[in-house]
Amino acid sequence: EFIISGEVLGQRPMSQFAPALKKIEKLSNLEGKIVRPLSAALLPATDPEKNGLIKRKDLGMIRGRSRKEQLKMAKEFGIEDPPNAGGGCLLTDPAFSLRAIDLFKHIETPTTNDIDLLKIGRHFRLDQNTKLIVGRNKDENEMMCALALPNDILLEAKEHVGPTTLLRGNGIEKHIEFSAKITLRYSDAPKNETGVVTVHKNEGVTEISVDCAEEISYTQFRI
Repeated sequence: EFIISGEVLGQRPMSQFAPALKKIEKLSNLEGKIVRPLSAALLPATDPEKNGLIKRKDLGMIRGRSRKEQLKMAKEFGIEDPPNAGGGCLLTDPAFSLRAIDLFKHIETPTTNDIDLLKIGRHFRLDQNTKLIVGRNKDENEMMCALALPNDILLEAKEHVGPTTLLRGNGIEKHIEFSAKITLRYSDAPKNETGVVTVHKNEGVTEISVDCAEEISYTQFRI
C-alpha cells in the first residue's frame, strides 16, 4: 500500500522542498510510501518503485513554481478546464483536519458525500454513530440540502431566519429533539422563548416545539 500525492518539488518554497517532503514522510510514519508522480523522478526511489509496482521511466520531472507542465499534461489528458492553483491542501486547515480525523475514526470507508460535508458547517459528534452539521450561511444551507441523503434528517427554525441542520447516522431518531434545540439556538429566535422547528424526514415534514439549547449542553460535542 502507498499514498499518491500531487505535490511538486519546489512549487511551494517553504513546504515542498526536498528536506520538507522527507520530513512529512517521517512525521506521518510513511517513509518510502508517499509517491509524488509529478516529481518522483527527481526524488529518491519509494517502496512501490523498489518493489516494481511503478517504473521510474513513467514518473515526472516537474519542479518549481511554474504550472506550464501541469497545464500541458492536463491538455494531453483531455482536461479542458483545469482548476486554478488553490491556497493549499484542505488538510492543512485545522478545523477541516479535525473533522476528517473524526470521520475516519467512525466510518471505515467514507463516501465522497461524507467528505464534501466536511467542507461546510459546524460539526457536532452526538454519539459514536451520529453527527449533526449546522449551516453557517445561506450557501451552506443550500449545499446541505443538496448533499442530504434519503435517511438523513434536515431541520430548520420555522418562524426565524437561521441554519439548515443535517442529522446523519444510525438511530438518529433519539437525537431529533436535541438537534432541534441546537437548530433554534443558532437561529434568530429569542433565546428565552419556545420556538417551532420543522423536521424533514423521508420526504415527510413534521414540526416540533422546543426551547433553545443552552450553550453548555452542546459545545462539548463540537468537533
